[in-house]
This record gives sequence, structure tokens and C-alpha cells, in this order.
Amino acid sequence: MSILKKLSPLFLILAVVGDFSLPYYLGRFYPGFDQMTMIISQLGESTSPVQTYFNNGSIITGSLFVLSSVGVYTFFQSKSKRFAQILAGAIALYGFGDCILTGVVKISDTASFFSPAYFLHAAFSGIAMVAMMFVPLLLAYQASLNHQKVVSLFYSTCLLGSIAALILFAAYYLPVVGSLLSSTRGFWQRLSLFFLYLPAFSIALRQLIRK
Repeated sequence: MSILKKLSPLFLILAVVGDFSLPYYLGRFYPGFDQMTMIISQLGESTSPVQTYFNNGSIITGSLFVLSSVGVYTFFQSKSKRFAQILAGAIALYGFGDCILTGVVKISDTASFFSPAYFLHAAFSGIAMVAMMFVPLLLAYQASLNHQKVVSLFYSTCLLGSIAALILFAAYYLPVVGSLLSSTRGFWQRLSLFFLYLPAFSIALRQLIRK
């Protein structure tokens, strides 16, 4: 367990960098894959030439998120056990719900939203995203209590940026408005993840600096 705690920040960095860069790397081997318009999960569909690599990569990054949560809890428990539990739980839930399940649950490119596999993926992914948003929310609140205005502003910006980009991504499915965002829905999804991953990355850096 002590080794796991020591490696936690490295696991978290690898999880964040690995999961964010995976679509860009594998997209190079998917003819016609457009990062601006196509969503990340399309890399894991049955018609994708990189399906196996994407699914396995998602399982690996998800496992790293889960493993890193142990060190996150240890790092913050001296301030507040409840605070540490929520932060660590949010990161672990994200790793399981948005990464591991993505790799385990196979979705057909012709599946409808109400098919069991698609609905399971969408539901857990949505829950995981919301859980991960608690990370910048709580860190912004903690920084505010400690009168760290710049730090609080950073985490608040990450939270609001992620929510705004996620709304624009989801708006694609709305009538009329969706057609205007069809050429950028991939961009908004990736931008939302960028803002969502920055706070997690900062936690890893804080752990390393403290050591």
C-alpha cells in the first residue's frame, strides 16, 4: 500500500496524459477520422480499425485513475477525511465509469440510444463526468477558504470551462442548434476534457512538490 501511495501522483499524470492523448494518437491510424467533428467513443466502435487498441487503452488509463485515488485520499485526509473521500471517490468513479466501462462495453456504430450497451455507456459516462466536476469545485472552495484567490479562480475557471464546453457538445443533439455545431462537436468534447483534467493534473503536481 505504501508503494501505491508513492506512485499515486505518477499514476494520475499517466492517466490524465494518456487518456487525453489517446484519441489523437490512435486517430492517426483511423483513415478519415476527424478530431473536430467525430467523438472519442467512435474509436471504440466495431467499424473502427483501432477498436481493440482504444478499448485496451481506456481500461489501462481507467485503472490508473482508480489506483491514483488511494494517494489522493492520503494526501488530503489530514485536512478533512470527508473532503479526501469525495475527491478520491470522484477520481476513482471517473476512471471506472468513463474509462474502464468504455473499454469493456462494446458499442455498435448502428446502436440506438436506448440499446442496453449504448445506454449503459452513456449513463455511466455522464455520472462519471459529473463526479469529476466535483474535483475543481471542491478545490476552488478549499482555496477560497484559505484566501487563495488566484488558485480559487484557476479551479473555478476549469469547472466553468468544462461545463460550458460540455453544454456546447451536448447541444449537437438539439434540433436546429445541432446542425450549427455538427462541425465542432468533437472539439467541444475534447475541450471539456481538457478543463476537467487540469485540476486532476494539478493534484498530482502538488503531491510531487510536497514530497
